[in-house]
Amino acid sequence: MSLLGLSVFISADIEGTAGVVSLLQCVPGEAEYEMGKRLMTGEVNAAVQGAIDAGASRIVVCDAHANMQNILPEQLLPEAELVRGAIRDSLQMQGIDDTYDALFVTGAHAAAGTHRGVLDHSWVSRMVYNIRIDGATLNEPCLNAITAGYYGVPLVMVSGDCAMVEQTKAVMPDVRGAVVKEGYSRYCARSLHPERARALIRETAREALENLEQ
Repeated sequence: MSLLGLSVFISADIEGTAGVVSLLQCVPGEAEYEMGKRLMTGEVNAAVQGAIDAGASRIVVCDAHANMQNILPEQLLPEAELVRGAIRDSLQMQGIDDTYDALFVTGAHAAAGTHRGVLDHSWVSRMVYNIRIDGATLNEPCLNAITAGYYGVPLVMVSGDCAMVEQTKAVMPDVRGAVVKEGYSRYCARSLHPERARALIRETAREALENLEQ
């Protein structure tokens, strides 16, 4: 497969972002929400740049957290297009179809109830505790992979906390994972510096697309 001209879809969440450990950084109007948005946008840009490095020519980012208006449009790399806004048919995958070659999920978190999962939940914390298919608990990246898989688009890269990456790879071993923080509890983690986290995401995204040839 030639990597030139690849189309990449990125579903971007916030809880798995390096440095994000509190709802104060995730909920609109809270004290540290602006910080959370900046950190999230920086990691999305890293994934976009990694796709560009690998030769992708079409990159669409789907804002996939809460009101779906978290990514800062003016700070997003101009090579990417942005799906933004909450009235939509597909919660975290609005716009996915069979014209894409690969899916990234950034800023991802573990499923509800995961030991040492930072800000762990499954879509709606107060309504959903466990989503299982064939006995396996699935987190949001895995569920998004099912949606993408319907269109023949593989999930090739995730970024977020260690528990999420381990959980995702247990279901899909070939997925590349960028671990940007390790949880001690639901609200405490040891994170990479944002610049190091972004460098890791960029490298992992590039490698994930290059691995499509294999």
